[in-house]
Amino acid sequence: MLDDAIAAIDAHIADLRANGSIPGLSLAVTDRDGLLIDRQYGFAEVASGRPVAADTLFEIGSIGKTPCAVIVMQLVEEGRIGLDDPIVRHLPWFEVPGTGARITIRHLLNHTGGITAGIDGTPEPKFQVWRLRDLIPGGEPGQRFHYSNIGYKALGLMIARLEGAPYPEVLRRRVLDPLGMGASEPAITNDIRARIAVGYEPARDDRSWDEGDLLLPAVWLETDTADGAIASTAADMAIFARMLLNDGAGSNGRLISTDSLAQMLAPMPLDDDHGYGLGIYSRDFDGRHLIGHTGGMVGFIAGLWCDPAAGLAVVVLQNGPGHGPNILARRLLRVVRAAQAGSDPAAELAAALAELAAADADEDEAPEAAKAAEHPAHSPITGTYRSHDPWTPTFRVVMRGDVPWLCFWSAPDGFDDEQPLVAIGDDSYRIGDDPFGPERLAFDTVIDGHTVRAWLSGWDYYRTGDA
Repeated sequence: MLDDAIAAIDAHIADLRANGSIPGLSLAVTDRDGLLIDRQYGFAEVASGRPVAADTLFEIGSIGKTPCAVIVMQLVEEGRIGLDDPIVRHLPWFEVPGTGARITIRHLLNHTGGITAGIDGTPEPKFQVWRLRDLIPGGEPGQRFHYSNIGYKALGLMIARLEGAPYPEVLRRRVLDPLGMGASEPAITNDIRARIAVGYEPARDDRSWDEGDLLLPAVWLETDTADGAIASTAADMAIFARMLLNDGAGSNGRLISTDSLAQMLAPMPLDDDHGYGLGIYSRDFDGRHLIGHTGGMVGFIAGLWCDPAAGLAVVVLQNGPGHGPNILARRLLRVVRAAQAGSDPAAELAAALAELAAADADEDEAPEAAKAAEHPAHSPITGTYRSHDPWTPTFRVVMRGDVPWLCFWSAPDGFDDEQPLVAIGDDSYRIGDDPFGPERLAFDTVIDGHTVRAWLSGWDYYRTGDA
C-alpha cells in the first residue's frame, strides 16, 4: 500500500503546485527504523529550470530551535547549567529592564521570558540581544507565552560562550555529526549558496498575497543564529525526527536521555489542543497527538511533525509561500497511517480534503465580529511605514473608529496580522489588548503634521508614499 500512498501524494502535490505558488518541494516520511518516502518536486530555481534533487538544501528556519533545545539539555545533563539558572549567570551582559536577573534558561526555551519576539533588525545576534536593555518587558518571566526569536538568539550566544566556539560549530559537533546528518549545514553562508534552493517571495510586499499571485526570488541572507539558521534536506531532517521518535536515541547512540526529551515534550498549554515545551510544539489533530515544529525563512517555509503513537514522522520543505507545509505534513501522516493499516490512501486523502472543505465552508458561514470601518488618514500616525528589513519590510497604521490599528500584510513572529494600539505614553503604544504583551510601537519626527519615523519593538521604520 506504500506505493499507493506515494501515488496519492504525488497527485495531491501536483494539484497544490498547479497555480505556481510552490516552486519546489521536498518531503520525507520516516518510521522509527528508517526512511519510507523521499520525494522531490518542482524547481530549486525557476529561471534556470534547475530541479529539486534529493541533495538540494532548503532553509528550515525555526525548526532549528529544537536542535538548540537538545544542546541545552545536553549541557544540563553534563551538570554545566540548570534549566532554572538565570541566563545572566552564563551570559553576564544579558539585560532586560527590571526582570533580566529573573529570566531563566527555561523561560527562554519555552518563550515565557516576557521579551519581544524580535524584528531581526540586524544580521547578527549580539546587538539584537544587547538591545533588550532598551525594551520594556511585557511582564514577569514565566507569566505567559510570547514567541521570541531573540530568546533563542540569546541561548545560542550562551552556548557559544560555554563551549568556546561559534554556535554553528557546536551544533555540528553535538547534533548533526552524531546523528549522521551529513548533508545538513549549521549556518546559511555564501559558501553553500549554490547548494541551496532559491527562495521565493510574493512579488509585492504592500498587500496580502493569494495563492497563484506572482512570486519572485527572495533576498539572499547569511545567518548563523540559534533561532533558526540550518540548511538541510528532507531526508536529513527525517534522521532528526527519528531521534524524537526513538526517545532521544540516534542510530549511532543516544543524543539525549529519555528524561531530557520528556522535559522538552512537557508543554505549556497555549489553548485546548496546542502547547509548547522546550523548543518543540505539541498539537492534537484528528484525534492524534503530534509533536514538532514549524519554520520560516525569507523565501522558505518548512514543517516537521511526528506522530509518536504511530511511530511516523513527516518533513516538508518548500521554497515558496503556497498552501502550507505543516498542513501538508499532517495530511501526509494521515495518508501513510491509512496505508499501514491496509486502507486505500487515495480514499483517505479524499476524505481529509472533503473534511477540510466542509470546515472552510462552516468558517465562511460563521458571522464575523463587527469591525469599525477604516477612516481616511486623520491622525498624525496613520500611514504606511517601511524599512529595509526583508523579514518585515512594511506595515500600516489605520484608524478604526477612535482606535489606531497596526496592520501587516504578513505578520512577523510574535504579532497578529491586525492588532489595536493601546496608548501608554506620548506617541507610544502597546501592540494588542494583552496588558502583558511586550511589543511596542512609538513614533517621532513630525513633518507637515505627520510622524515620519516609527519604532517597532526597537527598530526603525519610515513613512512612505502616503503623506
